[in-house]
Amino acid sequence: MAEFAELESQDGVRMPWNIIPVATTKDHQPIDSEIPVSAIYTPLAHSTPLLPYAPLRCRTCRSVLNPYSVVDFSASTWGCPFCFNRNPFSSNYSSISDTNLPPELFPRSTTVEYLSSSSSSSSPPPVFLFVVDTCLFSDELDFLRSSLSQALDLIPDASVVGLIAFDSLVRVYELGFPHCTKSYFFHGNRDCSKDQLLDQLCFFVKSPKPSSGVIAGVRDGLSAEDIARFLPPAADCQFTLHSVLEELGSSQWPAAPDHRPGRCTGVALRIAACLLGACFPGSAARIMAFVGGPSTLGPGAIVSRELSEPIRSHKDIGKDSAPCYQEAVEFYEKLAKQLVHQGHVLDVFASSVDQVGIAEMKVAVEQTGGFVVLAESFGHSVFRDSLKRVFQSGENDLGLSSCGIFEINCSKGVKVQGIIGPCASLEKKGPLCSDTGIGQGHTSAWKMCGLGKSTSVCLVFEIAKRETADVVLQSQINQFYFQFLTYYQHSNGQTRLRVTTLSRRWVMGTENLQELTNGFDQEAAAVVMARLISFKMETQPEFNPQRWADKALVNLCSRFGEYQKGNASSFNLPSQLSNFPQFVFHLRRSQFVQVFNNSPDETAYFRMILNRENVSNSVVMIQPWLVSFTFNSQPEPIPLDVASIAADRILLLDAYFTLVIFHGATIAQWRKAGYHLQPEHQALVHLLQSPRDYSDTIINERFPIPRLVICDQYGSQARFLLAKLNPSSDGNGPFSGGRIESNSSGYCHAYSNCCEIAAFIFGEEMDSQKEKEPKAAVSTTSSCRKYANDDNATFLANLKDHFNEFLNASMDEHKTCFKNTIDKIFGRSKEVETKEVESRPPL
Repeated sequence: MAEFAELESQDGVRMPWNIIPVATTKDHQPIDSEIPVSAIYTPLAHSTPLLPYAPLRCRTCRSVLNPYSVVDFSASTWGCPFCFNRNPFSSNYSSISDTNLPPELFPRSTTVEYLSSSSSSSSPPPVFLFVVDTCLFSDELDFLRSSLSQALDLIPDASVVGLIAFDSLVRVYELGFPHCTKSYFFHGNRDCSKDQLLDQLCFFVKSPKPSSGVIAGVRDGLSAEDIARFLPPAADCQFTLHSVLEELGSSQWPAAPDHRPGRCTGVALRIAACLLGACFPGSAARIMAFVGGPSTLGPGAIVSRELSEPIRSHKDIGKDSAPCYQEAVEFYEKLAKQLVHQGHVLDVFASSVDQVGIAEMKVAVEQTGGFVVLAESFGHSVFRDSLKRVFQSGENDLGLSSCGIFEINCSKGVKVQGIIGPCASLEKKGPLCSDTGIGQGHTSAWKMCGLGKSTSVCLVFEIAKRETADVVLQSQINQFYFQFLTYYQHSNGQTRLRVTTLSRRWVMGTENLQELTNGFDQEAAAVVMARLISFKMETQPEFNPQRWADKALVNLCSRFGEYQKGNASSFNLPSQLSNFPQFVFHLRRSQFVQVFNNSPDETAYFRMILNRENVSNSVVMIQPWLVSFTFNSQPEPIPLDVASIAADRILLLDAYFTLVIFHGATIAQWRKAGYHLQPEHQALVHLLQSPRDYSDTIINERFPIPRLVICDQYGSQARFLLAKLNPSSDGNGPFSGGRIESNSSGYCHAYSNCCEIAAFIFGEEMDSQKEKEPKAAVSTTSSCRKYANDDNATFLANLKDHFNEFLNASMDEHKTCFKNTIDKIFGRSKEVETKEVESRPPL
């Protein structure tokens, strides 16, 4: 998979099918039916040379000049590979020749970036509007105030800031008023429109309100002085803002012992969106919400204030018995549409041991490209360090950009079904749109209000079927072209266009299996499958993810695997697909599929992170990475199995959301005895420090910051490791034991016995000649139940007879009856358990 990682480093693209299968109209089940032709694209994955001029476009399809264009130097024209139209070069390319090519025509310039001619040095500054929940305990509020004060010191002085606090009321602070704390109150039970907000905030006291038109910023009805009252530059309101934060106290409206606090999260976010829409439309603005509990008042409430009513669970949502869920989702869908129209981002930092409503807010956060951070407390390092990382500048910064628009061009025969990821549809219809929609579908253009270095989208394509396998046509024109165009505003204010152009060869799927195998990227396929499963589970109530994943694996292995019927040990997969069953096995056990023991908020959080991360990070989410540290060897990946635990070994588990440093029993005893403090035991010091250095490197590169757990063997927190390991004690469970290999990317690949895989996929009986076990002999000992019911007697008569039997029976007969009943119960349950174990692969 090293060649696919190299392609990703060049263009930021990973595709499951790098040689695209094309089906004929006679194929009832195409090869790409379960794992579709798709691409996971990270627009800003790497830096490229910036070209200081406008791109040259095709006059017909509007695609951009690229290395796959056919250039006629004598006629000074170029042919578009998408529509085959010939276009003249502009005067800027007058000196072009085969020895003097512009940068966009270099063979390796498949990704280039242009500086927009509309960029100006006086671009609007970034805007940060903080929305703070004050329905918190005093210590939690202290943690939050401390973190916000540190974050404000990292904000550039030119940035614009604002503050809104809420409990059962919403308070909009006038930070431009330096004499004392001044705020405007809004009721938490009522929604608020933009006009009502502007009237309440007295925006038109000095200047008359426009009689017509949309009020949007300085150019359309508002004065710069009025805007600076509530959204001033950070350099002008540092003292005022810190003073307001110090004065923030817990809610002045205490809740009854049997009631939840009144919290109007939805109204506060609506007011924040309206304020930004009126003052800074179309600019780089973020609403950063800090929420510490469930919303209980007004639009967007997820539960009532009575504690007797529990917060919705997965079961309640599935049975449509969550009274507030649907209304809250509809409210946040409208809020998402408003924010997308304004070009603004919603970030949610939730810190609570209870649910706060992430499942309902998901649509607003995801469509605007915002962040979500879920922690147990505002004092936890997950929240504290993640907030610092947002404003961090330097090598490991997030590279935040804004106001993005993503478009796509494809060759004839390729259509776009949709995108799964942090974007919103612009509803641009056209011939590229497929009739089948997936995610944000039925369009060829999307809005990306916020994007960063690691923001990735999954594009799903539909390949048109052909009547016959025309060998002549396939040999002459066997390339599909894709072009991704990303318009965005850089963090320095410049407007740029990044263009990525790809070429992939296509073959007739059923006749060229070997070529398809050579171009199969199993890591990308696993990530695409995970995103599809997450999407289907949210949109199709009757969808069975385990069955769908098993079917996809069976179909793929039945096409590409080698197997002699009747000989289970003959099954074999090509090396390009050998790890895919392992990924599917871990995907079926992952938090994206198994919602048991996870709240709806946690499930929504995990899926939102999955839908925005690149392939490398997503694979770690699906299949955690286990690394061993010992005295006698270098750090090495080992199988995810309990057999990997040893007393003289330190294990590092990277499950993306959690990092676990696990000390074996002997290592823990040495550490507790203080041997690492003695100068003669430097080897132990180095062994203890190595996993810490390794984890620090991961933490510095990841967002949100993962939770770090340091534990010992047999300790209570060892459960974080054991929950991710295959419980087979011998290490020979499905997809976990046997021969171990590691590729250049460092992932540990464990292969199970071929017989077990073949039996799992094809349903073969491993021991067809196995004799049936004899049934246990029926006890003839007399019991207290001797007579059967008389069908001609009444119920009361039979009950009276059985009661007399019970009273007149001896103690031995009672013991025999009790023993038979217990044997019947546990014998039956054991038989059912045995059948279930034999019908699926052991974990």
